[in-house]
Amino acid sequence: MTIDTAPMIAILGGYGRVGATAARLLADEHGYRLRIGGRSADRAWRFARTLGDRAEAAVVDARDSQSLMHFTRGCATVLDCSGTAFSLRGRIRASVLAAGVHYVGMTDDGGSRTPEGTCSAVLFTGLSGTLAGWVPRWLADGLDSATRFSGWWGGLGAIPSHTAVSCLLGKERAVDLPGDGPAADLRTCDGEGPWGEEVAPVPSGFASPPSHAVAVRHVLPDELRQQAYLLRLQDARWHEVLKGPGVPAFLDRFALRRPTAGDGGDLMAAARELAKVSVRDAAGSSPYQVLYGTLDGLTADGVPVRRSALLHCTDVTGLVAVIASITAHEVTRDRVPSGVHAMAATLPPRDTADWIVRHLPRTTARTTEVPAGEPGLMTTSPAARRPG
Repeated sequence: MTIDTAPMIAILGGYGRVGATAARLLADEHGYRLRIGGRSADRAWRFARTLGDRAEAAVVDARDSQSLMHFTRGCATVLDCSGTAFSLRGRIRASVLAAGVHYVGMTDDGGSRTPEGTCSAVLFTGLSGTLAGWVPRWLADGLDSATRFSGWWGGLGAIPSHTAVSCLLGKERAVDLPGDGPAADLRTCDGEGPWGEEVAPVPSGFASPPSHAVAVRHVLPDELRQQAYLLRLQDARWHEVLKGPGVPAFLDRFALRRPTAGDGGDLMAAARELAKVSVRDAAGSSPYQVLYGTLDGLTADGVPVRRSALLHCTDVTGLVAVIASITAHEVTRDRVPSGVHAMAATLPPRDTADWIVRHLPRTTARTTEVPAGEPGLMTTSPAARRPG
């Protein structure tokens, strides 16, 4: 494939934090031409030049349909990292799809989920919900059937503003559930927690320094409900371990006075406040994200097993960008059906973990499998950790 014939992915907000990281990852894959878009011609061109001869720059105003039409011309996919999608209530997506181009939005734009045309539209619905919907598929890959899933996710770090929008929208769709007691099911095959310590009611990997309060929420994200239905799970649980004090307190206030669905301005303001609070909480600490989940099921031979997954990374923005880039990759390769989809349902089960490890330094992503009565078996390749 020559440079001239490689498919073009246009990135709105391509020089922002998430957009720029996603662009670098896609450039590393060497299979695409890239168009870096934003309102600043100077910033777009300066960044595009760092990506080599496969990248170009364009000035684009996401609020102007004519500007969007010119920006999407000749593209296979638009990756929207602009952070303005929700405030425009689906108009960016509608303009892109009307041009016959696939759309990947890193903000849930709050628009209709009704399919429009023959192209694909994939929406990021927040990091927690996306992981809750992807991890059961990762663990179930290759099993004949699955019965129970339990997952824990948490971390510390600055939340990008448009990621905060999807986080708050996801909270509106998630169901808050009462706590379910100590996490006895989080023991690995050798009876220890994910980081080699005995599991407490809050797993040791989520332990917090004295200055950071820990709030554990038992929730059922919409993305996990969908996968529980598709996998025919008897039980599905998801826990968010929130470091504080600011973020848990803010989310409690948001739950009491959440904006109405049509009040985009209030929700955008709340997202900006959540982003600021997360920066204050993370001050002086090293950022990270931790995920641990278990799935019970049967192999193709009818053997009952328990699979466990561990994901640990230190780059929160990088994790979101990897999810953005592999989704754009899948959509551009026509591996996602037409219609509107939540990102969690489109991430390839094993390849997503591979992209995370390949592209993020100091990252661990691995699974283990425990047949009944036998020691745990590593089911991923030995290169499940990328050094810094």
